[in-house]
Amino acid sequence: MRLPPFFAVAIVSALAFIPSATRAAEPGRTISVTRLGLIPLPRHVTAYAARWHIPMTVRITATDSAQRNVADFLQRFLKKRGIAAKIASTGPAQIMLSTTAADARLGREGYRLEVSGNGAALSANSGHGLFYALQTFEELFNPAQGTDNAIHQVTITDWPRYRWRGMLLDCSRHFFPVPVVEKFIRVAAHYKLNVFHWHLTDDQGWRIQIPQYPLLTKIGAWRAGTEVNGNPNDIDHQRYGGYYTDAQIRQIVAYAQRRYVEVVPEIDIPGHCTAALAAYPWLAAAKGPFQVRETWGISNVPLTPSRRTFHFLDTVFGDLVSLFPGQYIHLGGDEVSGKAMNVWEHDPVVRKLMQSKGWETPSQIYDHFVRKMVRFIAEKGRHGVVWNAQPARSLPAGAVVECWTRDSSGIARAYAEKGHDVIIANAVKLYFDFYQGDRKYEPHPTEGLTTLREMYGFDPSSELPQSLRNRLLGVEGCLWTEFVPTARHLFYQLLPREMALAEISWTPLKDQHYSDFVKRTTRQYLWLRANGYNFRVPPPSLHFVGTGGHATFIRNPYRNLIDYKTACHSGFVHIREPVPDAVIYYTLNGAIPNARSFRYVGPIHVRLIPGHPLQVRSVAIDTSERSSAPSRLVVQSTRR
Repeated sequence: MRLPPFFAVAIVSALAFIPSATRAAEPGRTISVTRLGLIPLPRHVTAYAARWHIPMTVRITATDSAQRNVADFLQRFLKKRGIAAKIASTGPAQIMLSTTAADARLGREGYRLEVSGNGAALSANSGHGLFYALQTFEELFNPAQGTDNAIHQVTITDWPRYRWRGMLLDCSRHFFPVPVVEKFIRVAAHYKLNVFHWHLTDDQGWRIQIPQYPLLTKIGAWRAGTEVNGNPNDIDHQRYGGYYTDAQIRQIVAYAQRRYVEVVPEIDIPGHCTAALAAYPWLAAAKGPFQVRETWGISNVPLTPSRRTFHFLDTVFGDLVSLFPGQYIHLGGDEVSGKAMNVWEHDPVVRKLMQSKGWETPSQIYDHFVRKMVRFIAEKGRHGVVWNAQPARSLPAGAVVECWTRDSSGIARAYAEKGHDVIIANAVKLYFDFYQGDRKYEPHPTEGLTTLREMYGFDPSSELPQSLRNRLLGVEGCLWTEFVPTARHLFYQLLPREMALAEISWTPLKDQHYSDFVKRTTRQYLWLRANGYNFRVPPPSLHFVGTGGHATFIRNPYRNLIDYKTACHSGFVHIREPVPDAVIYYTLNGAIPNARSFRYVGPIHVRLIPGHPLQVRSVAIDTSERSSAPSRLVVQSTRR
């Protein structure tokens, strides 16, 4: 087929701007993709042993605004590595940026990345994909050696598994200042997450300025004390609070937009509203007074469905629409308890409304709140999102459902069958406030345990038939902060598990392999450390190899325990720590190791005595003096 003349000219022009060596990957020995340490793992990768040695001065071509945005990030990144980069709109260059990939497979967020011996070409259909190409490009550099600017030559074609790859941060229970929120967004964007779900109000604090209702922040943003370590009888009696001004919110939204992250604000109604009730008691379906909650838990007093209340809600959600330009507004709609329903039964406004509508149960008031506000948001050209507490039968068309309960995939199926788009935020597998290991060695969390392995092994689409998977927008992790008071604790809970979330939301299921993922995290710990992120140092992995015999083992990830049984007389204990430069210490008597214990330098030869199990414990301490929880290995001889 002959191309029309203008197509031929366009193709020749595009090729003229691409370094000749990037048009086809250089021949040569290929290497394992695992060695690159990329997270999330791209869809199609060929990696070569040959490297591009980047000169100290380079040119970057960028023509449109999206390319310029990405070029600015790239220029700053290269500057940190001692490379001076000039951005130009025309002419030859070592790094080419393009948003005219014209490849339908890539969609809006996919990209192509080619690195040869002469330069690099990053191409996509939009700025979103080009930004993600840059994140992968940055991962090719050694984060631990800022002057090592020789990177492997690669050919990568990549696009995401899901459209919605989200992370929730609860700023109601504990307030985090703007720099912390931006740092939270930055690491999410680096791992190609594209939704920041911002939980702004709850029983424990109202965090967004609404000019028409100033008491929301004057009163509702502050509490008299905070529950300590999960004990509702232990309150610290220290005034606590804070809120975001309109200017700060616009700053954060702009920060996220430059990184192609959509900010989805949440104002939870008709429950979880005590902070608002403390400011304006007339919103309540019961008599006050009310005070902002100091303890974990939810209020049993919901909003009253009065005309005045809905005027208040119209104002609040109208402000959200003006402040947040994204497609979605979250209105909660969850956990209105049986006691709250009982409060409604005694509310004269409710009784009058039920009588006029012919309704029989208070749950219909609940439906009324959610339907009315979803429609209000739809009239503003946005999509309303609700938690899955709302019955599918009563949701208006266009509402998106975020499924958080234990059987999230099965519940998502019921909503999808009714025509609703769904998001999976499983409370067992995707809650970042849960323990990551043996609770004796973890900060106090909300409840439960979700290990890195368990999060990585979760398939959000597990119970959705193929015919309904077009309704699955994607997946979201949730970090609730009842017991997460500091930024250091926040990022400890977040990392490294956010890497697992990133991979299950981006990488095809068939390419997800936990053992390979763990190997690739090694390089990522260096990036986190170089960029000032706190993270949980994983416990070392222990392995026993018997001499001249066979050993069987049982793994208990909940207690970092491996229990071996063997008929061998002796063997070797191998210890591995995935965080580079971390030092491993161990004991052979079951005691918890510390920096004065034996230092691991190689396989440990051990002898086994029947009736006397060998207990090996180990910890890892990284260069920032972060210590892992202890791992334990028990080897029992079965000889008589």
